[in-house]
Amino acid sequence: MAFGTPFKALNRAQIAQAATPPSGRSQEAIWHTVFDTQTYTSAATTGLTFFQNTNNDKTLSNMEAAAQFPSPQSFQIHNITLDIITAAGVSTAATNAGSLDDAWRLLLGGRPTFTLTISSKAYGPYPATFLHASGGPMGSLGTAIATPGSLQLGVNAQTGGWNYCGRIIIPEQVSFSLSLAWSAAQTLTGNALIRVAMSGVLNRRVV
Repeated sequence: MAFGTPFKALNRAQIAQAATPPSGRSQEAIWHTVFDTQTYTSAATTGLTFFQNTNNDKTLSNMEAAAQFPSPQSFQIHNITLDIITAAGVSTAATNAGSLDDAWRLLLGGRPTFTLTISSKAYGPYPATFLHASGGPMGSLGTAIATPGSLQLGVNAQTGGWNYCGRIIIPEQVSFSLSLAWSAAQTLTGNALIRVAMSGVLNRRVV
C-alpha cells in the first residue's frame, strides 16, 4: 500500500475548531500502541505475564502506569501482536538449533496459549499462533558454511492476526494483563525476549 491518504481541504475556521478543544475536559482519540517485553528463560519458563510494571527502558515497555491506564485514559483494543527476539537473529549451527527452531518451539512446540484479563474478567485462553508479528526483517541469505551445517532466520508470521476491532475497551484505572502459558518449558539456543503489543485507539486529555 502506498503512503498517503485521501483528504479534503479545510478552511482556516474548520482547522482552528478541530485543533482547539472546546473545554478542558475534552479528550482526543489517537492511534496508539502499548507494549511490554518479558524474558523467556530457556528450559525454565512456562508462563509470562505482561503489562504489570513500568520500565525505565522504553525500548522494552511504554507503560505509563503499572497494570492500568492512568486517568483519564481509556483504550479500545484492535490488534494484538507478538514478536520473538531471539538471542541471535541469524543462526549457524551443525544441528537443527537456531532462530527458526526457537520460533517454532515458542509458537507451536510448546502449544502456547494467551489470555487477556481485564478487571479479573478473562478473554481466552486462545492459541498464541493467532498473535502475529508487528513486523520484522525480510531478505535473502547466502552462505558457504562447512557441511554439516545450517543457516536459520526465523520470525513470527507477519500477516494480519488477532483483532478485537475496538469492541474490547480497557477503562481508566482498571487493572489488565495479558499472559502466555506453555505446556512445558522449551529449550532454546539462548534466552529470548517476547514482546507483546496492543494497538488501538487511546482516548486521553487534550491538554
